[in-house]
Amino acid sequence: MWPNPATRFKCAKFFEWLRKPSLFPLKPYVVFNYKSLSRLAVFVVLFFTNSAFAAGGHSPLVITIDSFSFPPILHESESGEFSGTMGETVKMLCETGGVSCVFEIVPLKRAYKRVERGEVDAFVTIDIQQLNACCTPSDWSSPWTAGFFSSKGRDSIPKEPNELRGKELIVVGGMKSPYLFAKDLDQMAEDELIGLHKSRDIISAVHMFLKGRAPLLWGGEDFKWYIDKLDPEAEYDFVPVIEIPVVVWVRKDRPEILKMFNEAFAKVKQQKLLDDNNLLSPALMGQRYQDAVLSQ
Repeated sequence: MWPNPATRFKCAKFFEWLRKPSLFPLKPYVVFNYKSLSRLAVFVVLFFTNSAFAAGGHSPLVITIDSFSFPPILHESESGEFSGTMGETVKMLCETGGVSCVFEIVPLKRAYKRVERGEVDAFVTIDIQQLNACCTPSDWSSPWTAGFFSSKGRDSIPKEPNELRGKELIVVGGMKSPYLFAKDLDQMAEDELIGLHKSRDIISAVHMFLKGRAPLLWGGEDFKWYIDKLDPEAEYDFVPVIEIPVVVWVRKDRPEILKMFNEAFAKVKQQKLLDDNNLLSPALMGQRYQDAVLSQ
């Protein structure tokens, strides 16, 4: 059972104080890095102790939203704030909807499991059928493109799944988008039709690519952020082969949250605060966006 809204609000407030001691009022969002186990322990204790912070019934709704680190679209900044091009846009929706959003950055595989188990209220990721059983996508969406990076020229990049035969490629373990391009990817590797290298995270995959482990790397166009940070002189080609929207997936048993996001999206769109990709306008993005720190 989730504690009442007043208790959850107090937990979020106390948690932000743990992260960055301050006497300033609570911001409408906080970010939680899953690696901080001590903070997690405190948060869990407070989260389930309704009597710890008893309060009236007029506190704003607090919702937990999972994300994974995916600079420059979703990430934690150097200052500890949740940011990114899509991150700042979702934060604006929270602010417009008058709710307090607690963003938790977790590993990719764990993020899917947590929302499917109902451990969080929402999850920002691509619109895939896997989550239809547990969740409903928001009206807000923003296009995301993915494809192949190649160290051997554009002509070596597959445009169709059958063109993968005989090639070696790198994918990030837990990433769903490669299977939207080639659903039998693992079977092809098992049949030794392709050489498939799986990394534990994005930065490991980019390192493998830059070191020549394989000439092809599957990823979003935003993987360029990593390549430019790790090796600004690297020569490569990128060809997108799929485009899919990113949405906020909301648990079906939390319809009030979905309603808030949809109404907030309609409002900011009417106010012309978004660009053609449903991201914050360049002026707003420039004011709010904070870059990520590259973790080696």
